[in-house]
Amino acid sequence: MSRFNGNGLFSSALYGLTNTYSILAQNSKNGITYDDLTNLSSEKLQQLGYNTSFSSYLAQNFSSIDEDGDGKINASDVSNLTSKLSSQGLSYNEIVQLCSSGALGSSSLTSTVLNYFDQIDENNDGRITSSEIQAFGIEAEVEKAKTEYGTPRTSDMTVFYGDSDSDDEASSLIDSRYPQEDENS
Repeated sequence: MSRFNGNGLFSSALYGLTNTYSILAQNSKNGITYDDLTNLSSEKLQQLGYNTSFSSYLAQNFSSIDEDGDGKINASDVSNLTSKLSSQGLSYNEIVQLCSSGALGSSSLTSTVLNYFDQIDENNDGRITSSEIQAFGIEAEVEKAKTEYGTPRTSDMTVFYGDSDSDDEASSLIDSRYPQEDENS
């Protein structure tokens, strides 16, 4: 597993939400209703690339996203949602719904994050942030290097050097710190 970056995963999810909202709100000045999300026209489906995962997410979480309770999700509500997801992270189910669509992001990264979700979620809050993903990636690289190269031990090292084919006596790294006796004296 190579070191990976959670920013791409989050960017894809947040972009998908804002882009879906933008497409659905094109003809609505005051925001989109629950019906707008659940009864998509064939034109809207085509504009969304037949990917309904983001509109489904908005519909499933409609009441919590519609902060003022006016029955519509507006640009401010979507902005607040994306800010919240950026700072608090994504749950396992949100990653499945928002990042596994195949249309956005790396399916390999999404797969890895889902497979190691519990290990990545260091604070056990049920959500992972971009920085937790990055930290997990770095930790994975360190463990990979330890496995590949082993952990050096002092018993594996020597302070002596020299060429076994040479007539010179082996010497130590510390020899230069002390005056040498001249053989001719």
